Amino acid sequence: MKTSSGVEGIARIEIQKRIDLIQIIIYMGFPKILIESRPRGIEELQMNLQKEFHSVNRKLNIAITRIEKPYGNPNILAEFIAGQLKNRVSFRKAMKKAIELTEQADTKGIQVQIAGRIDGKEIARVEWIRGEGSTTNHSS
Repeated sequence: MKTSSGVEGIARIEIQKRIDLIQIIIYMGFPKILIESRPRGIEELQMNLQKEFHSVNRKLNIAITRIEKPYGNPNILAEFIAGQLKNRVSFRKAMKKAIELTEQADTKGIQVQIAGRIDGKEIARVEWIRGEGSTTNHSS
């Protein structure tokens, strides 16, 4: 579920509906971004969700939970790589940086695959790299 606010670093969102309460738990890698970017961001979110759920007589409770190792989460890592590619960083450098970040997060291993018109070439291709101590690179 993508948020309309465009906040990055959200790993997952849990919604628990009860008779009198709707509990929303947002698991974020970097919750400071949400709080610092817009001071009233959480209140705006609460108002929008109140409208979305049509909850007049239900209480809406939003909790933001921080993830200990954000770069161990694949969604946050994919957002990181996408951001790097949007900023015109070379795709190999972005993939290697992602592997470096996940190894710092104590993961067992990682495989990153980028597909499409890499570097603006006319023909689409697939590049992947694996990180677990040994790095393998393959083009097809």
